[in-house]
Amino acid sequence: MFRTFLTAALLLALVATTACKGPSAALPPLETTLTDVRETSYDAMDSLLAQCTDNDCGRLMVATLVDINDVSRTSMFGRQIAEFHASRLSQRDFVVIHATMRQDHMIVRGSGQFLLSRDIQNLAADYNAKLALVGTYGVVSDSVAVSMRLVSTVDDSTVAAVDYELPRCKVVVDMLSANGFRTY
Repeated sequence: MFRTFLTAALLLALVATTACKGPSAALPPLETTLTDVRETSYDAMDSLLAQCTDNDCGRLMVATLVDINDVSRTSMFGRQIAEFHASRLSQRDFVVIHATMRQDHMIVRGSGQFLLSRDIQNLAADYNAKLALVGTYGVVSDSVAVSMRLVSTVDDSTVAAVDYELPRCKVVVDMLSANGFRTY
């Protein structure tokens, strides 16, 4: 009898102590991964493409994203996000011209491919590209703001635009800081 009483008391104590933890003992948030960054970039491209009324957008070029505070600079972040965007466009059956194969209308540095705005209309003839995907990124307190525009190579008009943000997590900061660029 004493043994039954002791077992019941221990079970009651166990239930009482675990009940106190309840939902207030939330798990720490998971760190954002490169996969999460890629998925957010893909979602942004899907939003951008939803704005296109022309079903045949033709061939297009994708430029490296540049730092909004210094448009002559980029980082691994700008190059990688542009690669994610190009991949998504290819997955959605767009013909993406790889700028690294032809570089006569671009400033190409070790840091990426930059479209020259004065030459964007020449792309229509030289590359048979109807559109160019261009964009910037800017670092703010706890995130990175990304602005993308799909620009006509015929008249420089903006066909579609999307803005999104990524958390300033370890993987993003690592890409921003790679290759000797300033630490964010």
